[in-house]
Amino acid sequence: MKTNQSSNQTSTQPINAPTYSYANQLDSVAKQMTSLTSLLLESNKTLSTLRREFRGEALWQSEDGTSHWIQVSKPIFCKMNYKKDKPLREKKKIPTGEEKEVYLPNDEAIEEILSMLKFAGINQITSITNISEDNILDDLKEFECKLAGVLCLKQKEWGMDKELLPMVQFKIKTIVQDARFMARQGMVLKALQTTVSRVEQVLEGERQQKKFSVSPYR
Repeated sequence: MKTNQSSNQTSTQPINAPTYSYANQLDSVAKQMTSLTSLLLESNKTLSTLRREFRGEALWQSEDGTSHWIQVSKPIFCKMNYKKDKPLREKKKIPTGEEKEVYLPNDEAIEEILSMLKFAGINQITSITNISEDNILDDLKEFECKLAGVLCLKQKEWGMDKELLPMVQFKIKTIVQDARFMARQGMVLKALQTTVSRVEQVLEGERQQKKFSVSPYR
């Protein structure tokens, strides 16, 4: 008679065996989570950073530690003196104490472009979505066409240098392109899900370790 050998076998792995986690594992997943969180937070600051860049401003720090935004280059969009066909300028006292002639940025134009960028992908949602590469390329083509039309129509009104128009268009298009490709095939979303899963596994390992730890004096 044949006997069922499998029923007589004993498992070498104890039931509900604890899964151990170590300090370096906790440190590793914490750093990964921090990096991803920083990436998402920085992407949310992109519009405010671009606003300063479009205005031609940089942060200057004085000797007493205070910081000031000052104009260091010509804004991409300027207010215009249409009679002279020149950008408007005014003398302004800067934090260094000297008087400097600065351009008047066209804030209305800047906000219009920032609004376009927000809806094109510079926002809190796009980076954690799942977009196919084909859709990204189609969206970029459509955005580039619309952007080119707006910049050509508004070139004089927004005080843009005609010679720099292609570069301005390329610069703005690249910003959107980078943001869209962050969401290609859900790369950022998958990285978040993987990291959260690893955090949960490590924490579960800690709980199991505490649950199955036995005092040596028992």
